[in-house]
Amino acid sequence: MSEKQVEELFRKDLDDLLCKWDATIEAEDHWQDYAECGRDIRITVYVPGIYDGNDVVREYVEINLGNYIKGSIDNE
Repeated sequence: MSEKQVEELFRKDLDDLLCKWDATIEAEDHWQDYAECGRDIRITVYVPGIYDGNDVVREYVEINLGNYIKGSIDNE
């Protein structure tokens, strides 16, 4: 499989996951405008809450992924 094909498949899988949860991902430089600029990039996934009138079906969640993520088969 070519580099382009791998990227396309990865992006599609990621898009499917984000769509499933109606989620967004943000990467932010936590120490912007300081000497540490660019050294502390934090990745956060935002999953919106779902409400049925006044009932919470799913709570709003911010998932801090830190600055490095590696997939694993056993999800540890």
